Amino acid sequence: MESRLKYQPAREYQRFKATHRALILINQGPESLPYHIMDISEGGLSYRYLGKKLKRAEIREVSLYHNFELILDAVPVRTVSDYRLRDNLVPIRRGSLYFKALTEEQQSRLERFIRDFTEAPLPVS
Repeated sequence: MESRLKYQPAREYQRFKATHRALILINQGPESLPYHIMDISEGGLSYRYLGKKLKRAEIREVSLYHNFELILDAVPVRTVSDYRLRDNLVPIRRGSLYFKALTEEQQSRLERFIRDFTEAPLPVS
């Protein structure tokens, strides 16, 4: 008998829970705001934000910060998903991004960011 369950393959990269002051800046002009990184891996990240849904097509590059220190700039990305986590007076949303091809310098800085500004690995899902 064939199983009706579908199994998802394990993620290519281990995800790590970001520390409290790990931030992403999505450049949207002078009104850009930093958002909290929820988790990150060498393949991408997820972040949370308040308010209306961001326009996915406009997200092409991001910058990663810890506190006010710029760690990684102009990272090319592709949007994976964006959905509402909770319905409050102001909606809380979760966005996910995939990192496109990084330079050697960007890859090195990303590895440093993960090493220095994350906590325990998240369970494989």
